[in-house]
Amino acid sequence: MALKIIPIRAGAAHVFLVIQEENFFLVDAGGRGYANKVAKAITSLGLQLSDLKFIFLTHTHYDHAGCAAKLKKMSGTKIIVHESEAVFLRNGDQYVPAGTDTLAKFISGLGRLLGKAYSGYPQIEPDIIFSDSLSLESFGFEAKIISTPGHTVGSSSLVIDNVVFAGDTLFNILGKVFPPFANDTNLLLKSWELLLKENVDWYYPAHGKRISKSVVQKEFDKRNFKK
Repeated sequence: MALKIIPIRAGAAHVFLVIQEENFFLVDAGGRGYANKVAKAITSLGLQLSDLKFIFLTHTHYDHAGCAAKLKKMSGTKIIVHESEAVFLRNGDQYVPAGTDTLAKFISGLGRLLGKAYSGYPQIEPDIIFSDSLSLESFGFEAKIISTPGHTVGSSSLVIDNVVFAGDTLFNILGKVFPPFANDTNLLLKSWELLLKENVDWYYPAHGKRISKSVVQKEFDKRNFKK
């Protein structure tokens, strides 16, 4: 069954509306203040918010989970997140990860100094918590969510059809695929290795346009050689 993928710019990151026949879900919830924009993107297609199957949070940084509470209230849907991220969602804050280059290290340090004023968002209790993986068959999709840590401890990706929604496990900004922020770069490369084993053609990062498997493989080979 063909997928329809609609990127919605909701702050610094994309929210993805994924439609398969009459069923649809969201990957991430966007930054604070963008709930109405995300909701309008759904209803403008003739879809009902009350039919939203779930919101999967790739991780719980403010630009991905900032509207989770409001979108859940508006739709009544379920929030899915990795068990390691649940505590941050409940607190309405996730610390800024370390930078992987000079500029990112500066931004990371500044973000940590500012604390919740920079990275906070409305608290919310997740509905579905998983560890290693989660099948989405019960929601009507031949799809799965898998743990892909490295950017954060509980970063995860959704695999469906021939695509992966990778959150911040991958980037595509100014030709850079490797994330500028990551708490564990070695673990991140292991997650890339896991994603490259999936039978997919495309990877959708939250920042930037989709990336082909060959591009990700090339970057992985280059960085894995340097280890």
